[in-house]
Amino acid sequence: MRAPYKVIVWGPGIVGNACLKEVIKKPELELVGVLAYSESKNGVDVGEYLGMDAVGVKVTTDQEAVIAMDADVVLFSVNMSAELNVDSEATNIACRLLESGKSLVTSAGWWYPAYHSQALHDKLDAACKKGGSCLHGTGVNPGWLYERIISTFTGASTSIKHIHVQELSDNSHIESADMMGGLGYGSEMSEKPWIENVGDRGYEETLALTCHVMGAKLDRIESEKKYFVAREDTKLIPFTVPKGKRCGVNFLYHAIVDGKKFITLEEIWYVDERDLPDGLHRGDYYNIKIEAEPVSVRGQFQLMASVEDDLEHRPGDNTLPAYYATAVPLIQAIPIVCGAEPGIVLPFNFANYSPDLRNFKSPLIVR
Repeated sequence: MRAPYKVIVWGPGIVGNACLKEVIKKPELELVGVLAYSESKNGVDVGEYLGMDAVGVKVTTDQEAVIAMDADVVLFSVNMSAELNVDSEATNIACRLLESGKSLVTSAGWWYPAYHSQALHDKLDAACKKGGSCLHGTGVNPGWLYERIISTFTGASTSIKHIHVQELSDNSHIESADMMGGLGYGSEMSEKPWIENVGDRGYEETLALTCHVMGAKLDRIESEKKYFVAREDTKLIPFTVPKGKRCGVNFLYHAIVDGKKFITLEEIWYVDERDLPDGLHRGDYYNIKIEAEPVSVRGQFQLMASVEDDLEHRPGDNTLPAYYATAVPLIQAIPIVCGAEPGIVLPFNFANYSPDLRNFKSPLIVR
């Protein structure tokens, strides 16, 4: 049995904290470093920072020290608003980490870099090759939902007309003013919240990657951006949204294949149940519809702390299941990214829908 994987967590924010809580629990993982941006976290024991017993590893803001650390993998959790283009600071830091021999798993981007530009793909891939490391982008959505769950569901179909997935998120639980402001809550309709840029980057990339995984030739991505408006002054946890201001999101992203809508991802983030489309109920859940032949698929599932106990949170832990569902795929990918051939690692299932089975993509096909 190999020694524990040495893990660095870069960015102990909402997702990074969820990563830390899980990494600390697992004996097959050894936390060796944590990089923070806030001076208030510098020098604090990770366990104490999380409200737990001390673990003997201290948070640092010294990026150079972390880049020089001996580790197998970095769980890279920069802010979702960070620029990830070919010349951005985050991309350059990621390349330095990869060149140092540490593989990198992230939920912030780079799920399918080639969609944005060949130059971005080539830069990241070259860093992997130089360091003998791997890069993998994942999370809950983008990540686990489309590239894995939805593509797996297509395994019962030989011809697909359309895939439509709705993600519903009840934002009334969110305590972060930055997060709610970033989603546009309380802003004027003339303003552009940062979620539009992040959504365009992430959701377009996940649809492009899903088409790539299934071998469907993407024409383009189209989007529709709609917002809910507060009917009256609406009290949220971090602030109150005045009547008439932006109060929720309804985004749709369409992957166009052969001139038609092949995949649609619909994001519905809300606080007022009256804003929900007909037939939908309050809660955090996913609706899935695959119209196909010979088998179509319809389903709904939720992310919960406990199904048996009907818990959204476990006692003493207010981390939302969606944040753990973002963090855990990063952790589960560690053996793959540490063991794969150097380069960018994309998610492929064992078997899923493909327009032409002769062109089926899988790392298992070697001859």
